[in-house]
Amino acid sequence: MEYRAGRRYNRREPSSRLGPSVRPRSVLKVQFTLLAPGAVVMKAQVLVKAREPFSFRRTLRFILSPPALLNGRQFAPLLDHLVNGEYRRLTDIDGQPVLYGVSEHPASPATLRVRILSGPVDTATMSAVRALVERQFSTSLDLGPFERLAESDSVLAKLTAHFRGMRIPQAVSVYETLISAILEQQVNLTFAHQVKKALIETYGKGIDYEGARYNTFPEPAALAITTPRKLRRLQISGPKARYIIGISRATLDGTLDLEGLRAREPAVAQAKLLEHKGVGPWTAHYVGLRALGHLDCLPAADVGLQKAIQRFYGLRSQPSAGRVEKLARNWSGWRSYATFYLWLTFWEDATWKEAFLQEVKSERRSSRP
Repeated sequence: MEYRAGRRYNRREPSSRLGPSVRPRSVLKVQFTLLAPGAVVMKAQVLVKAREPFSFRRTLRFILSPPALLNGRQFAPLLDHLVNGEYRRLTDIDGQPVLYGVSEHPASPATLRVRILSGPVDTATMSAVRALVERQFSTSLDLGPFERLAESDSVLAKLTAHFRGMRIPQAVSVYETLISAILEQQVNLTFAHQVKKALIETYGKGIDYEGARYNTFPEPAALAITTPRKLRRLQISGPKARYIIGISRATLDGTLDLEGLRAREPAVAQAKLLEHKGVGPWTAHYVGLRALGHLDCLPAADVGLQKAIQRFYGLRSQPSAGRVEKLARNWSGWRSYATFYLWLTFWEDATWKEAFLQEVKSERRSSRP
C-alpha cells in the first residue's frame, strides 16, 4: 500500500467464519497522516455490524461485574473495563500486548466501533482484534430460534423480553475461562475475586494507559513454570494449584489444544476437558458456554441455576440435577441461553425480582383450569 500525506484509505476485510449464521459486516478504516519525513501515525478502527436483536449494554453487564452483594460491595475491574461508555480490554496478540476498545456506534446501536488504543496498529493486528470482538460478542448469532422456543415457556418468554439482544459473552481465550472456573470452584464471589486479582497481578502482563492500569490474564507459559508453593501464597489451595499447573503445562506442550476445541463437536470438546484433573461436569459445561460458543450446555448441578428454577417455576424445594435436566428438555438446542438468562436474574435488584416473581405467579394462577 502506498502512504500519502493527508489521504484516507478504506479497505474491506472479510469477517472470520463464526458459525452457520450470517456473518456480520465489518469495515476496516485506516488513516495515515504524514507529520514529517519518516514519521507516520496510523489510526485504525473497525465497524462491526451485529445481527439484531443485539444489546451491547446488556451483554456488557455480565462481563463487567458479578451480581451485587448483600453488603453493596463493589468489585474493582480486573481485566474488563468501562471508560466513558467504551469497553476496554488488554490482550496478547503475537506476543504483543494490545489494548482495544469497543463502543456502540452513535448512529446505530447494533454497530460496534472497535479501535486499538495501544499496541501495534497494522492490518494483521486490527483483523485479529476484529475477529476477537466478533467472537466475544457473538455478533453473527441469530437469536430468533431461541426467542421462538421461549414463547412456549412463560418464564423464559418474559426473560427473553427483559434481556432482549443479550449475548452470552465469550471469553478472550479458552485457557482463561478454564483456569478462572477452577479458581471459582466452591468459593464465594469475594474470595474468588481476591485470588484471581492476585494471580493476574503476579503472573499477567500489564500496561498503563491514560492513568489506568490494564492487565492480561496469565499465559500458560507463566503458570506452567510456577510451583504449588508459590500459588499457595496467593491463597490458591494445593489441589487447585496442581490442577492449574498441570493444565498449563499440557496447554504449553500441545497435549491439550484448548483453542482447537472450538472446532470440535460439543460432546467431544467436553470429553477432552474431562480428561484433565480439576475439570468436572460443571467446569466443562461452563467452558463450553462461556468460551466455546456451545448453545446447548446445561450445568444441571449448578446451585444458582437450581435456585432460580425453584423460585420462578414455583417448585417447593430446590430441584435435583435430574429434575433440572427433565425440565430443560423443552429448551433443547438452546439450554445455554436458558441457563444464562436464569443466571442473570441474580444481577437484578430485589425490587425487579419480586415484581417479576409476582407476574409469573399471577400468570401461572390464571392459566390453571
